[in-house]
Order: sequence, then structure tokens, then C-alpha cells
Amino acid sequence: MMAAFAKANLPIPKLTAIATDGAPAMIGSVNGLVGLCKADQTFPDFWNFHCIIHREQLVSKSLNLNNVMKPVMEIVNYIRTHALNHRQFRNLIAELDQGLPGDLPLHCTVRWLSKSKVFSRFFELLDAVKLFMEEKDKDYPELSDLEWIMDLAFSVDMLCHLDRLNLTLQGKLKMLPDLVQSVFAFVNKLKLFEAHIQKGDLTHFHTLLKASEQVTSAALKKKRDRYATLVANLHESFVTRFCDLQLKRPQITFLVDPFNAETDCLKAPLVTDEAAAELEMIDLCEEDQLKAVLREGTVEFWKSRCLPSRVLALSTGGAIDQRSA
Repeated sequence: MMAAFAKANLPIPKLTAIATDGAPAMIGSVNGLVGLCKADQTFPDFWNFHCIIHREQLVSKSLNLNNVMKPVMEIVNYIRTHALNHRQFRNLIAELDQGLPGDLPLHCTVRWLSKSKVFSRFFELLDAVKLFMEEKDKDYPELSDLEWIMDLAFSVDMLCHLDRLNLTLQGKLKMLPDLVQSVFAFVNKLKLFEAHIQKGDLTHFHTLLKASEQVTSAALKKKRDRYATLVANLHESFVTRFCDLQLKRPQITFLVDPFNAETDCLKAPLVTDEAAAELEMIDLCEEDQLKAVLREGTVEFWKSRCLPSRVLALSTGGAIDQRSA
């Protein structure tokens, strides 16, 4: 790693954070990468982040959908992993000629977004799947159970919401503030989902709304209570898993809008002299020329060479050094 730093001409003193996937080889306090870097005097103090996308995937697993997941995966694997079954199933869909999707995708645990696509397509092809499994003498009573179908519909909607979050966390030029904003926006959405479900408003759960038309009001009320609890538990898991980012939000917000940040928001390891940083923050807030540069974009602002000398310290090693950018 040190050789790679030297080859790329990366100044180690300007390091502010290391993001890892959470494996012991990475975050171990003694022999892990983070532990070795902290023990090396060459490295400054730095933040240690667990990869945000990886964390989001770990949190999504706390959504307890095992009663739906198991039979769906069994049926999908039965159809897709046998060439004859797969061909016969596609022929059945063509014979039904109801404008249905032409196939059922195969779930791959490595591709994080595939689960949502599998569940969504499974729900669309539910009647065809039920007919096919009956022809094969495979007994899956869940396919005719209206309450189970509601659980399937809820799973489809929640996985779609989680996949949309996952997609917003991907892409080029994604900065830490962008990722943090997306995560906590989703946390607030979960609170909204819980409140709406408790009131019986399924506006944000289109598949569940469609499935709920087939059940009694009493059964729907019971299911709504369970779904609200699942969403509340997922919300709590997000809050717990991302609590470290919540504590660092003032410093992270500074990177997006330094002109409106609190003067005392910058702490180590982002700055080397907190007292001097407060004075520079006050000077920065009065720089109208730089406000125009910020409107061109966050990255452009921190790369700008129009910064005066005292503000240039934000990115070249003064009280607020380049590590903060």
C-alpha cells in the first residue's frame, strides 16, 4: 500500500479517512489495515468508515422476510436451474398470452440488486408460477394463500425502496456528503412509511395495495400492524448502523456548504488547529466571490484556484488542510 501511495504521489499527511468493507483483515485493531495505519507514525489521525453501500446491504438483511424468501427462492431455483423446466415455463407464459414478462430472472446473492427484480417478476408471474408448479405436482400452498401473497407484495415494495437507495449510493463523483444525505433521507422515509402503514395509507406500497384488495379488512389490519413493526425495526437498524455518521454530520455538512456551517464544527482529524480554524471559518463566510464558485459545484469549489491565501489553507495544509476537502 505504501508503494502504491508513493507511485501515485499521494501525500499521506493529508489523509482524513479510510473506508473498508468491515472484514477483520481491514478493521482489526492490531493486525488489520486500520490498526496498522494507526500504529504507523507516518499516518495522521483519521476517520475509519465501514463502506456505506455494504452497511446498507447488511441493514437490509434485518428485514425479516424468511417466510417469503424461502419458498420464492426454492421455486425460482427449481424453474431456472433445470433447462427443461425453464424452457417449459417460458412456453407456458407464451401460451397464456396475457402480456406477461417473458421469463423469471435467476437470483444471485453477489448482485445485490437482483433480489428485488426476482421478487417483482415473481409477483407479476404469480398465476403462471402457480399453474406450472401444479403441473409439476409440486405442492406450494403459499401460492394460494392470500395472506402470504400480501407478505410477498410487501416484500416486493420494500426491496424496491431499498434498491432505489442502493442505486443512489452508486455512481461516479459521489462524495461522502452525497452518500450520507441519501442514507438519512431514507431513514426519514422509513418513519413516513411506518406512519402511513399504521393509518392504512398504502400510497408508497403499490404492490401491497393491489394485493390487499383480495383480503378482509380484519386480515388487512392485522397485516398492517406487522408491516409497521417490520419497518420500525428496519428504521432502528439503520439508525444503529449509521450512528457514527450522524455524529459526524456537522463536519460532513461543512464540505457541502462551508459558508453556513457552524464555526466550531471542524474538529480533528479534519483540522490541525481548531482555534485557527474557527477564525478562518469567519473569514470564509464573508468571501462573496467564493460563494459564486460554490454554486458551480462542490468539487469545483474545492479545486478552485481562486481561493485567497487564508482560505487556500482549507486545501493546502493550513489550519484547515486539504484533508478536509
